[in-house]
Amino acid sequence: MARKLPAELVLIAVALLAAGCAALGDGPPRPAHPVEGVRKVVDSLAAEIRKRTAADPFRNLPVVVRTTTAANTGIEPIIAELVRTRLIESGVAVDADCAKRCMEIALQEFAIDAPKPTGLTPGQILLVGGASIPFVGGLIRTLGEQEREQERAANRATGVFVTFAAREGSRYTARAHVVAIISAGDVALERQ
Repeated sequence: MARKLPAELVLIAVALLAAGCAALGDGPPRPAHPVEGVRKVVDSLAAEIRKRTAADPFRNLPVVVRTTTAANTGIEPIIAELVRTRLIESGVAVDADCAKRCMEIALQEFAIDAPKPTGLTPGQILLVGGASIPFVGGLIRTLGEQEREQERAANRATGVFVTFAAREGSRYTARAHVVAIISAGDVALERQ
């Protein structure tokens, strides 16, 4: 049998629920969905590549986009394919292989754990000028590491280390590097 609650308790419960819902809406903004981060990286990288194909030493070279992992797992092959498509749609010459001369773009996925929030945003492109970037990645190995992994999630960033190389045969005539941020902080996963 259902118990009948006094009207005052029902009103208090409704008021508390309404106050709780309002408080949840006033909190910090939810992190972006991972797909949004990939879209922003593809947009940013395509713009960066178009800009570099118009400047020396990469001027008018056909573009080759490749990944550095042998297994072709992870997000790199997906980003590479989307970047190729975006470049072709914008009129940039994209080759499958570097025959004689090309601008070779190599993608290497990475994750970094920082001791405090990084202030990075998905889609952000960072120039690399000879500085070292701490690469940390891999599988979760133990249950204790799973707990530490959740604690570090708020300060984790994932991205793609991008190398731009002007090639003539097997000789590099120029090289440059950028980092494209895919996600920063805890990522909100929602059902679509």
